[in-house]
Amino acid sequence: MDAYPEDYVVHNLPFVLLSGLEPDSEDGLGSSCPDYPLLHERGVHIYSDLPPLSGSTAEELREILLAEDASRTPWEARENILVEPAGTEYKIKSVGRSYRLPPRKADPPPVSPPMSPTGQGNDISHAPYFVLHSPISPLTPSSPTFSDGLLTPLWVTKHQSLVPAAVINFFPFCLDPNMSSLRDNQLKIEINGLKKDWSSSGYKTRFIVVLLSEESNGAFTGDVDDRVTGIRRATNLDQKSIFLLPPDATPDELKAFGKSLLTLLQPSVMEYYRDLSKHARRKRNRSSIPPPTAPPTTGTSQTLSLQGWNVRYEYKMGIFAEFRQEIDAALRNYENAYETLFGQEVFENIAGWSPRFNDARLVADTIAIRIIRCLLWTGQTPAAVRSWVEHRSRSQDIINRRGKGTRNYGWEAWEARWSMVMAQLIRQAEIPYFTSVGITQDQFNEQYSIFIPREKTVPPGDAFYPWEQLHHEGYWLYRSAKHTMCRRHLAEQIPDEDRIPPGQSPASQIANKSYLYDTYLAPETHVEAPQSGVVGFNHSALILTALNAALDEFSKRDQVRKTECLRLEIAEEYMRVGSWTEAYNILQPLWFMITWRHSGWWQLMEKFGWALRECAVRVQDSETILRVDWELLNRAFQPKSDWRYDIHRSLEDIPPATPKPSVVLRAEDIISSVTASFIFEKPEGNVGEPLHGQLVITSCAQRSSSPIRFSEIKIAFEGCLRPIKLQSNHVTETDVTTLCTISSPSLREPSTSSDTASLQSPTSFLTPLIGTADLTIGPSQTKVFDVACIPREAGESRVASITLLIEEEKFDLTCAMTELTQHESFWWKQTKSRVTRRRVGKNRDTGQCKIKPKPPKIRITTLNLMDTYYTNERIVLKIGIHNEEDEAAEVTAEARLFGRPESAAKILWLDEESPPWMQGSERSTPVEGLSHFIKRPLGILETSSHRQLEIVLMDTRDASDYELEISSLYNLVSDTQTPIIATLKVKIPIIRPFEANYEFMPRLHPQPWPDFFTVDDALLGNDSTPKIGGLQQRWCLNSKVVSFALTPLVIEKISLGLVGVGGGATCHIGPEAIVSPGGPEIYLEELRESNFAVDIHKAILGDRRPTALNLALEIQWRRSATDESDSALSSNGTTISTLAVPRFVVPGGEPRVLASAMASQIRFGLIHLDYTIENPSMHFLTFNLTMEASENFAFSGPKTLVVQLVPLSRHTVRYSLLASKRGLWIQPQLIVVDTYFNKTLRVLPTEDMRSDKKGPLIWVDADD
Repeated sequence: MDAYPEDYVVHNLPFVLLSGLEPDSEDGLGSSCPDYPLLHERGVHIYSDLPPLSGSTAEELREILLAEDASRTPWEARENILVEPAGTEYKIKSVGRSYRLPPRKADPPPVSPPMSPTGQGNDISHAPYFVLHSPISPLTPSSPTFSDGLLTPLWVTKHQSLVPAAVINFFPFCLDPNMSSLRDNQLKIEINGLKKDWSSSGYKTRFIVVLLSEESNGAFTGDVDDRVTGIRRATNLDQKSIFLLPPDATPDELKAFGKSLLTLLQPSVMEYYRDLSKHARRKRNRSSIPPPTAPPTTGTSQTLSLQGWNVRYEYKMGIFAEFRQEIDAALRNYENAYETLFGQEVFENIAGWSPRFNDARLVADTIAIRIIRCLLWTGQTPAAVRSWVEHRSRSQDIINRRGKGTRNYGWEAWEARWSMVMAQLIRQAEIPYFTSVGITQDQFNEQYSIFIPREKTVPPGDAFYPWEQLHHEGYWLYRSAKHTMCRRHLAEQIPDEDRIPPGQSPASQIANKSYLYDTYLAPETHVEAPQSGVVGFNHSALILTALNAALDEFSKRDQVRKTECLRLEIAEEYMRVGSWTEAYNILQPLWFMITWRHSGWWQLMEKFGWALRECAVRVQDSETILRVDWELLNRAFQPKSDWRYDIHRSLEDIPPATPKPSVVLRAEDIISSVTASFIFEKPEGNVGEPLHGQLVITSCAQRSSSPIRFSEIKIAFEGCLRPIKLQSNHVTETDVTTLCTISSPSLREPSTSSDTASLQSPTSFLTPLIGTADLTIGPSQTKVFDVACIPREAGESRVASITLLIEEEKFDLTCAMTELTQHESFWWKQTKSRVTRRRVGKNRDTGQCKIKPKPPKIRITTLNLMDTYYTNERIVLKIGIHNEEDEAAEVTAEARLFGRPESAAKILWLDEESPPWMQGSERSTPVEGLSHFIKRPLGILETSSHRQLEIVLMDTRDASDYELEISSLYNLVSDTQTPIIATLKVKIPIIRPFEANYEFMPRLHPQPWPDFFTVDDALLGNDSTPKIGGLQQRWCLNSKVVSFALTPLVIEKISLGLVGVGGGATCHIGPEAIVSPGGPEIYLEELRESNFAVDIHKAILGDRRPTALNLALEIQWRRSATDESDSALSSNGTTISTLAVPRFVVPGGEPRVLASAMASQIRFGLIHLDYTIENPSMHFLTFNLTMEASENFAFSGPKTLVVQLVPLSRHTVRYSLLASKRGLWIQPQLIVVDTYFNKTLRVLPTEDMRSDKKGPLIWVDADD
């Protein structure tokens, strides 16, 4: 918008004047428009003799108020037009004590003296009467718009920069009591004088007075309010027009005062501009043209029509509404002015050759700009775009009909400017859709940052075009640049005779040019398109500025393809002006990542490539030339008729460099001129056997290009295959015309140091296989190379890369291909007539091959492997190794045991096992580690021979499944480089042979308890050996051992071992007492029941702590003799299996009742039943005994009985029972109650008795 007068397009803000403070540096006299007519000659000069206020308070207040000046701040768009802004913005200016207002009326025109002498005495009485108007009115002869002009920017300047809506006068306020009266009177005189000057000027500017208190040593006196009131009354000011600042005001208070002062001005300022709007509206409603000061000359000019005056009035009312920040009202006035301007009576009546035509165009542009700005401000973006397009269409129509047409550089200049205006308006509007660039995609839709979508509230049936969705400013900037290019193109077509400056061309030619070329806001033809050697208008600078600005906007929104196009156009513009370095710096980084390459936009890609190549030649960049030539050689691009396609001569015009340039290209990132692939004939191969593959290279070069001569081709593999290097055989006569050729180069080991250069591949540690072949390929030719190699290692292998190398005197070029996956693979074959191909590799990756080991012929056998083994068993396995190869082999045997990580099992060779006496000694030393892997070299094993090994598996304490892997690693004596492995895996399941259940039962100890009234003879003796004097108890551990072995086992012995005893006691365990019948041999799921007597003896008589027993059941067993002979087990020793026994806790301080039964030796059928009551405590206890009668037996003994026991004693009560029947279980019910604790004691059975919840049961034998 720089081409338009600033006051025409600026956003209007209420004008506030600061008088009495230091003036602005830019305008000390108070006038900012020296071109305003009669401003200095007849303008109202308002001044005061008082000097401007100085001091820290005045200066700080001035800075605070000037900080509120918003005239240079871009106005901001509002998201909700119904919400009023927080405060009115102002244009604020400080002018000191002097200011000049523009005159309201112009001078009357000069009067010519009368021609007759008789009229000289009557000059005064017959003086003509003139109706005076504003100096800038079309009715004033001296006005720039006289007599039919529409508007002038001076009118906007008058209200925006000359006539303030309010003036704030700053005066000092004296606090000295001795001088206050005199100073107050001076203030009254000064204020009244200034008020009178402002009033006499004819403007209704609001007059405000601010009194700044001077510094004083005393306090703020109490009569200040009365003095201010007196000043206010004497100057006829209202209470809201005079203010007083104390001398000790803080910066925060000054800032708050400044904001409140401007807020207080808002109603009066709005009323000021509202009155101006009413005045303009009254003039419009008169529907008549005001009389001019002097009529225009007849025949040469005409007055402004009524519709023209309506344009002026509507425009003025729109400006005043914008002053009031009433955007909707301003929009209506601007639209009315615009429609009236393009009506039949205004624009249509102006001749195209008249200067008023361009003035009308200027007014139309400025009104359209203000309309678009208001629409953007109110959020009506589709309407803003429509208004932009409509103004362009109307301007084009009227220029074609009334003006000089649109086929000239002037119209294209206007098109570029009109697009630039839209971009600037969008930037100033700060629309949220366009300013929210850079946030995450989850928070904001990407398209919203590019254009504003259609509102959902718009009915679907309404006509709505895509271009009505407002796009970001980059779109408009690019449009401006394109029209500037068209402008330059049209300017270059201007004939030479029209480029002559006005002073050097005849008048007729000048007149002819004025009718041909539109120079509205554009330079004349001799500036637009000067003669050679003359500096004229710089189109390229304007284009580059617009394109760079558009590039920034498109880049912010990640519009990648558009930014690439813009960079290309910017580079082309730099190339046009000869800035090759700038163009190269733009194109060269973009060449590697340009998206057109993968999108297939070949025309743009070709254009980009040739431009980059030309820049690279200019800056002598050899590497870039080679990169571009290699891609432009591809036949996907259109051939260039005058170009010689030869990659070997790309640097022919470039001087040689040292060292010569070396370029490495990755085929996946470029459009390569040659493609290559490699496939395996079969998906699998074996070590030591030939593996066949085919390398296929195809030329995609232009048909007119020269053959490409490769110096070598390298194939690298991932895995176990060695790299392959094909070198050129340097044959002078090569076949480059046959469409397809097949050759079979032989591969050999490298013979020179140059052949052993490492490749950039995962297999770079391997030396390559070398072959020679014809590596020259012509356009559209395919060459196939059959290669065969012998793998030496097993594993997976796939093609990693194919590298094509060109070595020339001036450069080296390398093209590497790493993505070699093919959708279709073919195997080429030479027939008698031609080369054919067949489809191979369906449902497999043809670039991958599995190399299997060479099939071993050494056989491994297990001679004595059994189906099941048991824990803690020593296992000896016999391994046989048989050499069935055709020749001798050097063999190494290995064994590896697999199982659970926490397992303690280990393996070792039988001949390395320590003897039993040494094993026992080694158990006392810590074992550093467990061995799960053993290895032994066997040396040379002749053909048809065998070797036997024995492996011992030990320490199998836990049941688990183990796997033993036995390997024979060997190589033939004739081929030491090919390792061969024979492997045998055997399963070794180990289970537990036994499981057991346990029951801990009480028994009656036969020994008497200690007695307080009996002295032990041992206490009186001289034996110094300590005696155990505590209580004794007997218990019985019943074990039921069940066999889970699949084969019969022989149990030699079962014993109960004591692991630990607590509670201050000793424990003695008796031998096994077998309960179940049977021999030592036990079969699957067979039961063996045993009893073990456990005697517990307390060390101290008064110790009543419970005793905890930790026991273990040890079973000594071996396999049966039949099982051992069948399995040929080498060891028939005894195995000890230890079973854990649950922990038993024996109470030591609780009384108990034990029942024991014994058959009478005198009378058959009579049973003596003894109840033994034990009191192990230190209390005197009393027990009530009650025997209940039963129909199953008769008893002899006390029915009820009271037993008193002293501490640490026991007592036995006997009953004789006679059963009513024989051969049954009887259950006597003796109730024993502890009277002290009132607790019923449970009767515990002993030997040959049973028990249930009611009590013990006694078996009565049947009659013999």
